[in-house]
Amino acid sequence: MMQQPHHHHPHFLSQVRQPTILRLLAIAGAFVSGCAILFLFSRSGSADSPPRSNVHRPLSASTANYTCYVDLDLLRSHGYNGSVEYSRLEIAVAPTANFTGYSDALDLKLPTSEPLALSDDDEAARAPLPDEKCATTLTIPGPPARPPPDASHMTFGVSTSLDRLLESLDAFAHWAAGTNARIIALTDEGASFTDKVRKKAERLGVRLTLIEADDERLDRYFTLIQILYEQREETTEWAVLIDDDTFFPSMRNLVDRFATYDATKPLYVGGVTEDPNQLYMGSFMAYGGAGIFLSMPLLTQIYAEFDECYDFKGAGDRMIARCIQAHTTTKLTWDRDLHQLDLRDDASGFYESGRPLPLSVHHWKSWHAANMVGLGRVARICGDDCLLRRWRLADGWYLINGYSVVQYSEGTDEDTLVGMEHTWLDSKYDGWDPFGYSLGPVRKKDEGKVSYRLVDAVEVAGEVRQMYVHEPGEGPPRVLEIVWKGV
Repeated sequence: MMQQPHHHHPHFLSQVRQPTILRLLAIAGAFVSGCAILFLFSRSGSADSPPRSNVHRPLSASTANYTCYVDLDLLRSHGYNGSVEYSRLEIAVAPTANFTGYSDALDLKLPTSEPLALSDDDEAARAPLPDEKCATTLTIPGPPARPPPDASHMTFGVSTSLDRLLESLDAFAHWAAGTNARIIALTDEGASFTDKVRKKAERLGVRLTLIEADDERLDRYFTLIQILYEQREETTEWAVLIDDDTFFPSMRNLVDRFATYDATKPLYVGGVTEDPNQLYMGSFMAYGGAGIFLSMPLLTQIYAEFDECYDFKGAGDRMIARCIQAHTTTKLTWDRDLHQLDLRDDASGFYESGRPLPLSVHHWKSWHAANMVGLGRVARICGDDCLLRRWRLADGWYLINGYSVVQYSEGTDEDTLVGMEHTWLDSKYDGWDPFGYSLGPVRKKDEGKVSYRLVDAVEVAGEVRQMYVHEPGEGPPRVLEIVWKGV
C-alpha cells in the first residue's frame, strides 16, 4: 500500500534501520593551492578482501591539472575522514551497432588495494594517482546511444509534501526527464517552497504540474483519480498513481511493456505486495508504491463514481481497489515486474538476484536502503540494460552494477544462484515459504557474504565514477571505485 508520511506515524521510523555507513556531511568542494600529501602505507590484509600491494611512497598533489585522481571530497562527504583502503577499476563501453546483449561474465579481477590515509588537516579536493592506475582495465561492447522514449501517453499522479517532492525529483528525473511523461503532484500548500520545486523540475527536464491542497494526504491520493481524469490530454492512454519513492529503472522498458496491453479496454494493472502478511491486511489489489496503471476507459468509469467511492475512506490504493471492484467488472492484472518491495531492513538479495531488471521498485529509501539515483547514473554510459546486471568476475566475485560487488561464502554454481537470497526480515505470516509466491525460488541468507555496497555515483567529464564501500568489523573501510567511460 502507499507509504504513510513519517510525521503522521512516528513509530514507523523505529521499524527502519538506517544505513550504518552513511554519515552525510556537507563539504564545500574546492581546489586548495599548496601541497596536499596522501600517504600510502602497508597494513596486513584479510582473506575476504582483494589483494593489496606494498606501496610506501607518498603521492604529491603538485598540480591541479591531472585527470587521474582520488576524489577526496567525495570520500569526505560520506564521512570518511580517517583512512581507507582504496582500489580502482576502469571499464570502457564501445557502442556496437549489432549489440545483442551483455554477457554474464567479465574478464576482470579485483585490483590491488592500497591503504590511503586522509589527513583531517588536508583540505585538498583531489589527490593525483599514477597514470597506470587510471588505464582502462577492460573494454566491452555496449548498445548504441538512443534518445529517451516517448512517454507522452502516460500521466503520473503523486500525492506528497513539497519538501518530499523536492527530494524525489532527482529520482524522478532518471525515468521522466526528456520523455514527455507528465507528472501531476498534489501537495500541501507552501507558496514559498513552490518556486524552488518548479525551478528544479525545469532544470532537470521533468514535466511537472503542481496542484496544492489542504486536504489530508490519503484524501489527496484518491482525489488524484478526479484530477488525472480532468487533466487528461488527447494523447493520454494511461493514468498512473505512484508514491514519492516509486522508481522506474527504465522508462523504455516500461513503455515497451505497456505497449503489450490494450489501453482501449478497461485495464487495472499493478503489482501485489511480496509479503503475505501485508496481503492479508491489505487484500489482493494493486499496491500504490509499485505503480497503479489505469487505462482511460477504466478511469472514466470510476471517475463517474468518484463521490460514492470517496466515502470508502482508508489508504488511497485500497480506496481505488474498492471502487473498481464495486462499480466495474475489471479485475487486477498483476504484472510481476512491478514491485511494491515490502521488504524490511536489507533487501540486497532482491537487488543482487541477477533476474531481469524490475519495471518498478519502492521503499528504497525507507524500509530498506538502496541508492536508486546513484544506480541510474551509469545508464548514461552503458544503457538501461546494464543496470543491476550481475556480472561474474574472477575469484568468486560478482559485480551487480549500480548496487554492489559481492563474494559469496556458499555455493556459487548457477543452480544455487537461481534462488533469491533471503536477506530481509521474516514475514509475520508463519506459513510455509511465505515469499515463494512473489519472489520464489528463495534461498537462505549467506551469512558469510562479503559485500561492497554502492555509496555514491557521480558524473564527471563524461565519465561515471561509482564508489562501492565495504566496512569490515575491524580496520578502515575498503573503497572500490569503478569508473565507466564511453569509447
